[in-house]
Amino acid sequence: MSRLLVPGLGRRIGVIVAVVAIVTQLGLISVVAWGSNNVAMIRDWLVVGKIAGSSELDAYVAESGLSAAGRFYLLAAKPILHSPDTFDVACPVREAGIAALGCYSAETDTIHLLDIGDDTLKTLKPVVAAHEALHAIWARLDSTERSAIAIEVEKSFASVRDPGMLSRLAPYEELMPAERDGELFAILGTESVAITPALDEVYSRYFDDRMACVRLAASSANVIAEITSGIESIGAQILAVEELVVAASTSYSTERKSLRRDIKIFNARADTRGYFASSSIFERERSALTNRKKKLERSRIALNALIEQFNALVAQLTVLNSHAMNLNSALGIDASAMVTIPAEP
Repeated sequence: MSRLLVPGLGRRIGVIVAVVAIVTQLGLISVVAWGSNNVAMIRDWLVVGKIAGSSELDAYVAESGLSAAGRFYLLAAKPILHSPDTFDVACPVREAGIAALGCYSAETDTIHLLDIGDDTLKTLKPVVAAHEALHAIWARLDSTERSAIAIEVEKSFASVRDPGMLSRLAPYEELMPAERDGELFAILGTESVAITPALDEVYSRYFDDRMACVRLAASSANVIAEITSGIESIGAQILAVEELVVAASTSYSTERKSLRRDIKIFNARADTRGYFASSSIFERERSALTNRKKKLERSRIALNALIEQFNALVAQLTVLNSHAMNLNSALGIDASAMVTIPAEP
């Protein structure tokens, strides 16, 4: 079973959300023995002919740029839209902090799609549908054609230079081609700008506008990256300001204690007749204490400003944490074990 995954969205919320793109779980697709091509095609036509039209699936087709052939194979794999609860049964994922967005089971020739209930990542839905359709297509290719396409997939894989896409494909570097070509076929087709002309020609059978899907995938990656960078940035600012607050508070407390002690001593001396040899000495010492008191007040004001800054950052982080947690819930991620920065000063 091949699953389309988003790992770590919300993992260590408030510290790090280690997601900048969709990531597909590693694994070898177990290809069903389809029999002759004619029999398989007839069966696909019978399946598609029985499937009632779905406005949502048709929207996915239109938005992802799939062609009539792409739509055909999507429907041939009997796509099912799931809530997070039913999707977990159809596409079980064991790793904590991993969100599966879709999966294709070659054993049952069925595509399962998570109906993401958060509009933040609505652009992911058609990308996932197209990705899983390409898995269904890959499973239907005969060994000769699959081998020929795999050559172009490997060439495209080796020629990727975009840093984001390189990071996206990094988990596949160490796998043998037989283990990764089916996954790369689906990833490159829906997410990569840089592919060989021959592979682009293959995808043109199934896409009228493949770049529409690539743009949607990039848009989704940017949304996740913005949430990630926002949490990382504010989390770092909170830690930095917290250090300043602790240092300023310690300094203020120390000076306040020292000043109170010195004022008490001065007052005791002032009450002692003849202690000060002259009025000028008395005024000089009193003036010095007055200046220290004014300086301490400035320190108090500055400390309060730092505390207000800290609290404002915590409030911002609270909003981002809430957003990330809601998104986790929409993606079916159990965020209960994830680490958050407490929204408290």
